[in-house]
Amino acid sequence: MSWKELEHESTADLIEYIRWYNDPELKETAEDAFRAFCFRFQLDLAKKCEVICTNLGFGKDIAHDLAYRTFERFLKYPRFDFAKSRSKDFDTGVRIYLYGIAQRLLLNLAKEQDQFSPYSGDEGIIYELIPVEDLPVKAEQRKEVTARYELIKKALDRLGPKHKIIYLTYQRYQEKGFKLPRHLTEKLRTELGLTQATIQFYKKEAYDKIQEYLEIYASK
Repeated sequence: MSWKELEHESTADLIEYIRWYNDPELKETAEDAFRAFCFRFQLDLAKKCEVICTNLGFGKDIAHDLAYRTFERFLKYPRFDFAKSRSKDFDTGVRIYLYGIAQRLLLNLAKEQDQFSPYSGDEGIIYELIPVEDLPVKAEQRKEVTARYELIKKALDRLGPKHKIIYLTYQRYQEKGFKLPRHLTEKLRTELGLTQATIQFYKKEAYDKIQEYLEIYASK
């Protein structure tokens, strides 16, 4: 099922599908429902996060990260209960619930800004693969690396240019245990005209497609 097929489902039904996330047989439907859920609420949540962050002296870059983390948290714990909400309609109740998550997460996000960062501040968007002949590999590894390189290239060619840019940029700069630096995620959002949540979806699609190619063709 494509997430587009769920665009007109009620929010209550989307949340019910999202709760299937830990069931291997239903995980794909849960992911599609989560995507539809994010697209339904992302603009409203982004605006609210900007207000929350501005009021506490943080910039828009923190607000974008906060919105993304709020959705991440909801995916992990989709516990909204309309019966406990004081809202008159379901969607308003969900919005208020997401705002509450955002407010609780902001403190943790702010603390992270003071942690050591592996980034220099010179990171930029990556648009194209490095030519295979320029890769620093040993001679005995050249054949294997070249074959893998060609599979990745074919997979990226099947995706859109935005998927390619997102994949290459994350592949180049992502450090384990760290998110991309704020100045780089801001560049990606501006350059591609996407929200941070959409960038994460595109990233997952790109990584999934490449993994699919590697699994199907690498053994042939």
